This record gives sequence, structure tokens and C-alpha cells, in this order.
Amino acid sequence: MSDTADARAAVPLLHRPVTVHAWEDIVFAHWRRDPQALARMVPRGTRPDVVDGSAWVGLSAYVFRETRVPPFPPSGRLGTMTEVTLEVLTVDDHGRHGVAYRTIDTANVPAIVAAHALLGVPYTFAHAGSRRRGDTIAHRSVRHPNRALHPLRAARAIRLTPTSGPGGTPRPRHAAAVRVVAGPVTTAPLAAELTTRAGIHARHLAQTVFWQRQHPPLEVRTARIEQLRGDLPSAVGLPGLFDREPDSVLAVDATTVRYAWGDVLR
Repeated sequence: MSDTADARAAVPLLHRPVTVHAWEDIVFAHWRRDPQALARMVPRGTRPDVVDGSAWVGLSAYVFRETRVPPFPPSGRLGTMTEVTLEVLTVDDHGRHGVAYRTIDTANVPAIVAAHALLGVPYTFAHAGSRRRGDTIAHRSVRHPNRALHPLRAARAIRLTPTSGPGGTPRPRHAAAVRVVAGPVTTAPLAAELTTRAGIHARHLAQTVFWQRQHPPLEVRTARIEQLRGDLPSAVGLPGLFDREPDSVLAVDATTVRYAWGDVLR
């Protein structure tokens, strides 16, 4: 890990953690982009982070386990879920290198409700799952057609809403599927910069907020794409993202992530 990213991961939390999660079977895929093309996709007070001469869009997918809200113990199966995310790497005027999520797709309705109400993070209901066999890691998500409904109505909509429109036309089900084979550990500075981010930049209640993220230094592995498909990027303003190979593919076996309140940017 680069010295910069190592220091970023070790920054003490300014406040008590609001959530603690065990992340497992983490996959990162990143694409280079022109910073100007991403400028309108990040919250006010931030800008696309230029790393190694490019701005970056990322796909992250992983399994949440042992979710805990201190001081309470882990919540068991209620806190276990797959998340598939699309994000833009960001930096703010304080020099904090974060991510701005375009979406976090998951099947955990309580997490969706809490994230919308408290964090300003764009969680979206989807059927999401994961599988691992040896070094092969696979994640997938398929949105329900009524993903735009208020989160409290999402579960009810799944049961009551038909999956086809007038005349039998299928309703859109934006999906993503990724499968990689993890390889040896890498200490390349670029790998560390893409995977170790200081927190989340989000738009909430008409202001930009920063949620701090902390975890031990990551043991990042190189990875090879076996499958990458789906139209989820089109739903979040990134059409065609999966049409070409990522510029970086990485994996992490496991880590523990803590989130805490940071501050308001503007």
C-alpha cells in the first residue's frame, strides 16, 4: 500500500462509529474517465479525483456480514447482505479522497430505509447475491421494476406489481453481474489509491455531507475478469460502462469497515 493510502486508512475517526461491518469477497473494477465528463455527477464541494492522470468510475461488490451499530452486538442475518455499487472517486477542498455513490443495490430493506433517511446514500432495492469457490468470486444484482418507489414500499411492490407493462412489454430490470478470479497480492500504489478511500461524499437535506470510513490496511490482490455484464450503468447516467474491459480489476478477501460522521461541506 502506498504511504498516502496507508495514512488515509489509519486516520482516527472524529466521532463514534455509527456502523461497523465485516466486508468479505470484495471485488473492485475501475474505468478511466475524463474529469469533465464526471463533474456533474459528484456533490457540490467535491470534484472527480484525478489519480494517475485520470478520473475514475468504479464498480464495487461485496458481502456485508456481522453488521453492528455500537454499542449493540452484531445483528446476525439482518445485517448480512450483498451490495453492488457504482461510484465516482471524489476529493473535496479539504483533500479528503472519497467516493460519491451513484447507486448501492441490495436486497436489505432496513438498510435501504436507514441509508435514505439518515445518510443520504442512494441505496436501491434489488435482488442481490454472491458466490465464492476458491479464488473465483461472483456477485450479481437485479433491480425490481419499481425500484424508484419510496424504500418503505419496496417490499410490498415486489409482491403486488406485475413484471410486465401494457401489452406484455417487459418492465426494465437493470442488472449487473461480475465474476473474477483473484490472483496474487499487489502493492502497486495505484491499486491502493483506487481501493482505500477516506469516506463517502453524499448529498443530503440540500447539503453535501462527508461520512468518514476507516479500516485496516487492505491486502489487495490482482484479479482477472471472467464475466461482466448488465445494464445497471445506464440507470445511473453511465451508459456503456461495461462495454469495455475495466482498466483495473482488484479483489480483497476481507476487512472490517467502520463509518462515522464527518462533517458538512456546504
